[in-house]
Amino acid sequence: MIISEKDKDDTTRVGEIIKKINNISDDYARSESDVIFHQQPFLISLVLGHQNDLSAGEIEELTKLLFIIWEYFKHNGNIRRVKVTELQFEKIQLRNMYLLKYLEGEPGQNEKTEVITSDLEHLNSKALLTGIFLRFNTQEALIKMKAETKGILLIGMKSLVECFEEIEKSN
Repeated sequence: MIISEKDKDDTTRVGEIIKKINNISDDYARSESDVIFHQQPFLISLVLGHQNDLSAGEIEELTKLLFIIWEYFKHNGNIRRVKVTELQFEKIQLRNMYLLKYLEGEPGQNEKTEVITSDLEHLNSKALLTGIFLRFNTQEALIKMKAETKGILLIGMKSLVECFEEIEKSN
């Protein structure tokens, strides 16, 4: 996989976003949640959809993950106008789940690497996805999370990033 200059610049940007979200105030959370509710209500439904399945610490981390994704994309005009839909999300999530099922059946590591590389090549926000995945290995609530739940959330976050990228590219 080729890492571009944009990917390198994005790494710094994502690091700054993560620092910001790690230290968000209640005022920021309230005001930005209101903006998200109006511009991308599906993000709020993702949190609400997991409310009964996750602990308070896990919900807090999920919320932070969504804020990180929002901060990354919110300055794009299309993102402010075009809403992520449940259908769009489910379609991309299903594709990601099929990819994982396929990888389970792949015979060798080289083939798995090729498939994963091919899947990630189309992403413009590799640094964002890397930052999200890194949180699952550095934040206590996410580290302690059940493997199945963690997998569901990881697929969901990747799918959400791909939804935003799809909107970003649309005219």
